[in-house]
Amino acid sequence: MDRDPTRRRKNIGPRAGQSIPVRVTPEEKAEIALAARKVRLPQSRFLRELGLGRNPPSLVDLEALSILTRLRGDLGRLGGLLKLWLVEVPGRAVSENEVKAALSTVIEKQSELSKLISMYEVVIGEVQ
Repeated sequence: MDRDPTRRRKNIGPRAGQSIPVRVTPEEKAEIALAARKVRLPQSRFLRELGLGRNPPSLVDLEALSILTRLRGDLGRLGGLLKLWLVEVPGRAVSENEVKAALSTVIEKQSELSKLISMYEVVIGEVQ
């Protein structure tokens, strides 16, 4: 039977037609789906990675790293502004309230950063 050469061929490649049927309960299927969703992988790739003894790559790590990097930049900018207030403003005295407000903001951001780091560690522990 001759096939149309312009027609797209499906199921070609190294994994074409190769499957391993696995029986699971509805609860297990839901757990697998949730775990795959957490690392943003299709269920088949997630199970393949686990079956081959590999840890699935997690995009959660990248998101947490992005947030932490942004917060670190915010803290750097706040520190720079505080330095500018205290050092480079000739003829203008900075009030104690302004300095306290700036320090309060820096401390608040540091607290937020600490919470995110703790949350990041919990998520990483769940994925692994």
